[in-house]
Amino acid sequence: MTDLLPLAALSAAALTEGVRFLYDQAGELLRARRERRAEQPAADTPAVVAEPAVLPAADPAAVERFSGELRALRADLHEVASGVDEIDPTDEALVRRVDALRRVLEAVYGIAVTFDGETGSQDVPRTHGRIDVDAVAGYVAAVRADRPSGWIKGDVRAGRVEAGGEAIGVDLRDQR
Repeated sequence: MTDLLPLAALSAAALTEGVRFLYDQAGELLRARRERRAEQPAADTPAVVAEPAVLPAADPAAVERFSGELRALRADLHEVASGVDEIDPTDEALVRRVDALRRVLEAVYGIAVTFDGETGSQDVPRTHGRIDVDAVAGYVAAVRADRPSGWIKGDVRAGRVEAGGEAIGVDLRDQR
């Protein structure tokens, strides 16, 4: 579970609070979509969330694009979020589902979500780039770094990539 160590390092109580937060956010986004509310206002985060202190407004187009994932992941976590099942931070499948919901919400809000107590989360530089384009005719990268360090994430959505075009999430140039 090395790629999920930060989440798995949380206590069962903190991870349960984190699941409830993610579950509630997904539900609110789906309700807003159903009610055709154009935009979700910024919202304060609970103490279990180290960063951000306030969630920005959600991107309605991203909510629409990820509505199936939001619904499925929320349903997968219902028993934990409602308190029926206890959470076990060593359950790799469960931690992966929690992380998947977090990643979808990060895409919808356009910001990384870090829980209090995640291993090294305060000391690691974080870089997140996102591109959402209809077409790519040349080169595009969400993140391009010559000397990368810390946590790096690059998201690319391209309607089409034309012949000779390149769409890259993370381009790590100098690996010396």
